Amino acid sequence: MDLIRDIDFRGISKVYIKEKVFFKKEDIQKYISIFEELKNDGFIIAASFYSNNWTLPCDTSNYFLKLNFDLDVYKELKLAQKIYFLILIRKGKSTSYIKDYQRKLSYLIIETAGLKNVNILEDCLVNDKDKYTTARLILRFIDFYTELDKEAIVLICEKICESERKNKVLPPLTEILIFDEIINDFFNNENNEKFKYRLIQLWWAITNIIPMRPVELLKLKSDCIRKDSRGLFWITITRSKKMKESIHDVPPIQVIQVNKGIYRLFTEFKTELMELNITSEYLFSQKYYQYNNPPYGNRTINFVVDRLKNSQFREILTDFYNEIVMEQYQAGISFRILPSHTRHFAIINLFLQGFNLLSISELAGHDSIHSPNNYYSHSKTFVESYVYRLNRLGLSNNIRKEFSDGFLGWRREKIDEGKMYEGQELENFFLKVDYGYCKDKDAFPNNCCEDCRVCSFYIFKPSINDYVVGLKWLEDYSNELGVDINNVIDSMIVTSKAISSHHRPDLNESLKAKSRQLQQLMDHKMAIEQRLMEDYLHEE
Repeated sequence: MDLIRDIDFRGISKVYIKEKVFFKKEDIQKYISIFEELKNDGFIIAASFYSNNWTLPCDTSNYFLKLNFDLDVYKELKLAQKIYFLILIRKGKSTSYIKDYQRKLSYLIIETAGLKNVNILEDCLVNDKDKYTTARLILRFIDFYTELDKEAIVLICEKICESERKNKVLPPLTEILIFDEIINDFFNNENNEKFKYRLIQLWWAITNIIPMRPVELLKLKSDCIRKDSRGLFWITITRSKKMKESIHDVPPIQVIQVNKGIYRLFTEFKTELMELNITSEYLFSQKYYQYNNPPYGNRTINFVVDRLKNSQFREILTDFYNEIVMEQYQAGISFRILPSHTRHFAIINLFLQGFNLLSISELAGHDSIHSPNNYYSHSKTFVESYVYRLNRLGLSNNIRKEFSDGFLGWRREKIDEGKMYEGQELENFFLKVDYGYCKDKDAFPNNCCEDCRVCSFYIFKPSINDYVVGLKWLEDYSNELGVDINNVIDSMIVTSKAISSHHRPDLNESLKAKSRQLQQLMDHKMAIEQRLMEDYLHEE
């Protein structure tokens, strides 16, 4: 494996030296020196290299995680394991990854009599729910520790095939929009629990627009948002998932422009914190959590820094569902939204707005431009559900206007076309056209669009004899629009990939044009579905 050494890591420039290393007992002093360096820098907490327990601060979970090297029966493997994971720590691998890896490897060492009983090893892998990953972990370790029957172990591990990767299952958009309505209503009305759930409001507002992992939200500093001299608003985000060469690498910082509404929400929350004398380097601090959730008894928990843990975030969201969504609003929810879901909503929304793959990857803090590919498969379902749900609720019929602020968080206006006119009024004031009337009688046909069915001047009012045929006329066009929408999305996916993989920035305008075409088609489908829904409700 590679041992990384960085030169002048405290300076602006960094030089990395990679050295291919294998387990050698005579190199122990070199690794003890590395251990002492990491211990002095606060990356390892232990009395000495030879301690059975090492404690590592975990930046993601905000907990201190323990590595247990209680393998005295296999002294050489124990030493090899310590050196191996010391190298991984030095390389900047995530603490949770190291913890899980070390725990799993220790278990296999014990179960297989020091990785010597290959039959038991094979059984363990077969019964492992994550067998492919475990097999790869073993192969990496025996590449470093070469004192085993490598050929037999490789033969077993190489037989384990990778399972087909499945896209993340996202909540139905109907559930998302119901949740969105409840959040809007809850925070727009006076109640005594706003401050307790302010995290939920800010999470919902910002991460539906900017793709952020939950831990990136929780890492926001108290001074993360600002207004510049030009009156523009900016938020500073510490990204968490970037490839590291060394543990000393500083997490990347991203500054992104936000709107005035986001800025106002954040500054209002900061004002509330100040009034309650809740001060911290972090916006969502342990002091904020404990103010709303006083600890029981004298129990204290040590955290790496003064900010919320992911588990506390999930706990607050669960309370919001139970106490507000289910109890106060009596909403029937079949699929609960998780803190990580909104990042996926934001990425899908960016794609549908016409952002190319490279721009989406940068905004989302991805290591690779290929990472967002799996989100594309959700796009068609989201568009279909989005149009249907807004129509059912009688909401805004201007898709383009809504996209600019993300799928969610907007303020909607009711559409109440209904059945406003009776037969004689229609005959007297409007112009008869196919299966209905045109309200633009005086200017007809100067303002006509491509099809009456999507025109704002059109009133669907077929005669009794033409009623069934008229409905089919609407439904057929709705189906045609659905096919066109899917075709445009497919074309956008192809164009977006071409921009990134073939370095074709000239296609950016083409992607934006396709996005505008998609939004127009969605507008049209909304208009058709609205007419069909009005007629359906009228019949009920």
